[in-house]
Amino acid sequence: MYYNNFYYKFIINNSFNNFNKNLIDYISGFYSENEFKIFRLQLGLYRQNISYMNRVAVHCGNLNFNQLINLSYLSIFYDKKYFHFTTRTNIQFNFIKLLNFFEFLKKLNFSFLHPIQTSGNCVRNITSSNKDSLMILSWGELVRQWFNLNFEFLFLPRKFKISILNQKKDDTFLKIHDLGFFIKKNSLNKIIFNIVVGGGLGRTPLMGLYVLTNLHWKNILNYSDKLIRIYNIYGFRNNIYKSRIKILIKCLGVNSYIKFLNKEFNYSNKIIFVINEKEINFFFFKDFIFKNNNKFSKKIIFNFFFLNWLKSSYKNNFIFIPIKNNNKSPGDINIFQIKILYLFFQDFEKLKILNRQNIVFLKYLNIYTIYLKLKKYFFNIFNYNFLTDIISCPGKDYCVLANAKSISISKIIQSTFTDFNSLNKMFSIYLNISGCINSCGHHHIGNVGFLGVNKYNNNWYQLFLNNNINNYNNLIFSKNLLSSFIYFKLIFYLIKILKSILINEKKIFFNDYYYFFKFQKNLSFKIYK
Repeated sequence: MYYNNFYYKFIINNSFNNFNKNLIDYISGFYSENEFKIFRLQLGLYRQNISYMNRVAVHCGNLNFNQLINLSYLSIFYDKKYFHFTTRTNIQFNFIKLLNFFEFLKKLNFSFLHPIQTSGNCVRNITSSNKDSLMILSWGELVRQWFNLNFEFLFLPRKFKISILNQKKDDTFLKIHDLGFFIKKNSLNKIIFNIVVGGGLGRTPLMGLYVLTNLHWKNILNYSDKLIRIYNIYGFRNNIYKSRIKILIKCLGVNSYIKFLNKEFNYSNKIIFVINEKEINFFFFKDFIFKNNNKFSKKIIFNFFFLNWLKSSYKNNFIFIPIKNNNKSPGDINIFQIKILYLFFQDFEKLKILNRQNIVFLKYLNIYTIYLKLKKYFFNIFNYNFLTDIISCPGKDYCVLANAKSISISKIIQSTFTDFNSLNKMFSIYLNISGCINSCGHHHIGNVGFLGVNKYNNNWYQLFLNNNINNYNNLIFSKNLLSSFIYFKLIFYLIKILKSILINEKKIFFNDYYYFFKFQKNLSFKIYK
């Protein structure tokens, strides 16, 4: 985005060279595995079951086609000809060799991408809303340049994630982030920020709380700096499971935490991080203004398949493309699909990664032309917002931390539910699968969620139900239902739930109604409104 300047490239290359020296020392035996772990996590390098995995930072999920082509080139020479979209709108390469990593970083920097601060105990990334009103991408870029390689916050007690939202439809799940900015305009037509702090998933899922409303945009960096500084000073470091900012706020109490925050904000030097109009204008460009130039043709009004695709994949002037097919893992995109996107859609300039591991076009011309090309070259375009549009973490197939497999279960579900008419009746039911309690698959915020647990050295799962993820104000966590069950019972329970939905309601939306399922001994469900 704004990476192509001399100073930024100099900082990035210097960071890569330092890592290369530490890598040589590690191979030579000067560093132990635990000592080298600190260096590799700062560049998003994870040790997995088979090989190393590298996570590439994608600011707010926005990519251009030159970057996409460079990523596909890297996947050919350093991976297995595909890469993975994460739920935090980043990109992962799952089969990186350690000795080739420095060469991989150098070529990655050609497209002004890097893996710095994508893991470890630091401020990791920013997720933003799909709709770019109020210049949300520019505000995100301002915050990113502030925390990226900020040496005061490189060794926090635990990871820290930021989100920015500008609409009532919560497509970023603002309240489950450590720090959230809700952008709006006040009665005087001035941009203000509402601050949400203390959200998170994992072992202790908590919703974020409002600590300040109507903050002037000039103080956004100043307030964020004081907020993370308090967490860095008072956060727990003796227990890895209690080191998040949500636990600190829960122990101190919201009122005590706000007193700490206001005291630090009032007595510190506020001049350092106050933004003026000259500085903020650097981040605002005309390229971010969305122009809707779509043209509908009268000839395609009666095309049934096009209208069904339009119903599911065209929302709020955006075209959503599901990168999920029955023959591969959710979120994986191969070089063949990238080549098709580049050949036919390079004029659109930009695309965006979504938190449901899909992509969206930000600029386009003719919707029907897009439909014809996607239908011809993509295996399954009638998938967005359906039950088979599954969120899944890598699971035990790749990840060391996972307790059970996720990708294998998602493939079984996608191959089981293939009837389009039945899926259309159960529209907007979100199914999320996590392989461990870290909740990388976001099972807490799905209408139906499966959490993998390790039991008797086999794949067992827990069932989570009842969530409303459509409205920003009504976001709740799913509730655990049933004791854990073995993997071959998963499809049976899922069919039972969906069958109860079809019997009681011809067409049900989890986003509009809450349903509690009570499981009985005769394997039947009772539904309470």
